[in-house]
Amino acid sequence: MKILVCSDIHGNVHAQERVIKSEQFDKSIFLGDIVDYGPKPSEAIDLIRDNFDTVVQGNHDYAAATGRDCMCSQENHDLSVYTREKITMQNVGKNDMAYLASLPKSKRIEIGGRTFEINHGSPENRLFGYLYPSRVSGSSLTDENGKRTDSDYLLVGHTHHQFAIPMEGMMIINPGSIGQPRDGFPDPSYAIIDTDNWSISLKRVKFDRDLLKREIISSLPEGAMLDRNLRLFGYR
Repeated sequence: MKILVCSDIHGNVHAQERVIKSEQFDKSIFLGDIVDYGPKPSEAIDLIRDNFDTVVQGNHDYAAATGRDCMCSQENHDLSVYTREKITMQNVGKNDMAYLASLPKSKRIEIGGRTFEINHGSPENRLFGYLYPSRVSGSSLTDENGKRTDSDYLLVGHTHHQFAIPMEGMMIINPGSIGQPRDGFPDPSYAIIDTDNWSISLKRVKFDRDLLKREIISSLPEGAMLDRNLRLFGYR
């Protein structure tokens, strides 16, 4: 059995469609952040809802659904708020909002006799906690009450950095970002877990970046915010 693990599409439907068409998989898990920044939030919601078996809420999904702060990095916070107002909230309907609001902040599932803890952030802070590869340690495995997770796999997103790190008998996997990688590589990143031998493949895929760029430009007024959003998607 092959499990597709994706995260952080951020309205970039073309990248996610390319991954879905490129891979054969039996189960699929999405780690949150369907909306904000990217030009196609409603289409992204449909794509995730229709193609993923297990989906958890990301901090941007939470912010769009509740009107509360996304609590993202200060570097991009104002851009996040701006694109939420100018793109996300202008293009999603009531059913979209209800779907985002209905997503759980965490899930624990079993596949092939092994357990998976699924969060957008970290066990300690499921929506807003950052687990960068350079900071993963034993303390990363404890929740807000100091209890250590006992799952075989810990799946996280949020940082847009792709990695798979073994830690104290557990495998911590971040598939990176489908829509907006921030780890120095522009191509959409994701992970495949093969339960036949429990191997992990960290993968990337090419897609039509020119089409995405045109859509981003048409989604925002010209100016500094548009330029910043393009840079965040890897356009210089």
